[in-house]
Amino acid sequence: MAEKISILGINGSPHKDGSTFGMLGEVLDSAKRAGAETEVAHLADLGMEIYHGDYEKEPGANTLKFFEHMRKFDGYVFASPVHWLAPSSLMKILIDNLTYFEAPDFPLQGKVFGVVTHCCEDGGFQAGAHILSVLNNIGLVSPPYGLVLRNRNIERNEDTEWMWQDTALLGKNIVKQIKISKNIKDDWGY
Repeated sequence: MAEKISILGINGSPHKDGSTFGMLGEVLDSAKRAGAETEVAHLADLGMEIYHGDYEKEPGANTLKFFEHMRKFDGYVFASPVHWLAPSSLMKILIDNLTYFEAPDFPLQGKVFGVVTHCCEDGGFQAGAHILSVLNNIGLVSPPYGLVLRNRNIERNEDTEWMWQDTALLGKNIVKQIKISKNIKDDWGY
């Protein structure tokens, strides 16, 4: 019997029913069709504390509680709206607090992730690349086509259909990458 695959969708938007959450849902629906179990966490509900900047100090209690829950999953989808060419402040607080997972033992090493960003004007790729580069630096693995963006001001037509097709591709690819990663018995890091 195949081992269950679990994916946590992390909504970095302050809106629980907006465009960013809609994109996240598309990715998670695709992951479900590929056999994964999924769950959503809304950062706006977590009361995550601002990162204190001290490598020797644990994050706040709300953040630690979320991190313990987060560790149970095989993969993640980080979804953020774009605010001034960057991830949302909620996503940035999460990313800053993820410093806790950097050293010394990189506990998220080898886990799989994808990123979706939604923008009104521009900056979707820039914001997503920021998230992607930080997560890769703490040892997470992104599948092919691991960053998906969508611009609300671009009309959906045959030339832009890829913006909608890529969310389904991302969900499927995260599941594939998790299966591949689970078959690698070697240590990824130091």
